[in-house]
Amino acid sequence: MSRNPGKMTARTLLLAALLLPLAARDASGQETLQVRRALRGYDLTVRVKSCGEDEHRCAGPARLEIYRKGAATPLQVLSLPHVEIYRDSVAHNPAAGPGRRGPYAEVYSFVGDDFNFDGDEDLAVCNGRNGGYGGPSYTIYLFERRSGRFVESRPLSRLNEGVYLGLFSADPKRKRLTASSKNGCCHHETEVYAVVGGRPVLLEKTVEDATPGSGAGEGFVLVTTKKRVKGRWVVTKKKERLKGREPGADGGPN
Repeated sequence: MSRNPGKMTARTLLLAALLLPLAARDASGQETLQVRRALRGYDLTVRVKSCGEDEHRCAGPARLEIYRKGAATPLQVLSLPHVEIYRDSVAHNPAAGPGRRGPYAEVYSFVGDDFNFDGDEDLAVCNGRNGGYGGPSYTIYLFERRSGRFVESRPLSRLNEGVYLGLFSADPKRKRLTASSKNGCCHHETEVYAVVGGRPVLLEKTVEDATPGSGAGEGFVLVTTKKRVKGRWVVTKKKERLKGREPGADGGPN
């Protein structure tokens, strides 16, 4: 079956514009990658120590240069011990274009968003597969107005490594971050945070448990919600019918 040349050309142009053109390797094997549209006001240049022969993935120590749009010299240079670059899904910014981001959707290498809801774009960089079930983990860099630089936030970085399923989601209307985790097919947890002084503060936690011994009973899930109300925790529990699905029946790992 013949391919449509017009579609092939459009796809090539789209990848070139949204993802990252690959420059020639130097003698040491280092590659220079241009990343656009991760941040609306900045362009990124990534110099990766070694990409190897994998046409889909590039990983290793890197030098990240952050440029204001149109600038010839970098605003900031970061030395990264490890980055994971996925050639087919390099950058994501909810304000710059389409693209689904979630625990079991596309894994992006660089994500721009306002993670602390101060009106400035921040940057998340994929640093490996240190999340739950071998999922992606990220280092979070918050833009600091006082210094005009992107500064690493360890408290926010910890919210997407360990048990957490990838990068948390940011809700600009509610000014909340949502992080998720799971234990097997039938135990899911969702945590909702405010960001105060650059640090996450837990406001709500929901546990959906349909495992044997949970007390939910066959065909039901026990939903336990813990909310902070006027400085005190209020806990509610209720049983819900599974309605033909198991918690975790969303394409994710069990």
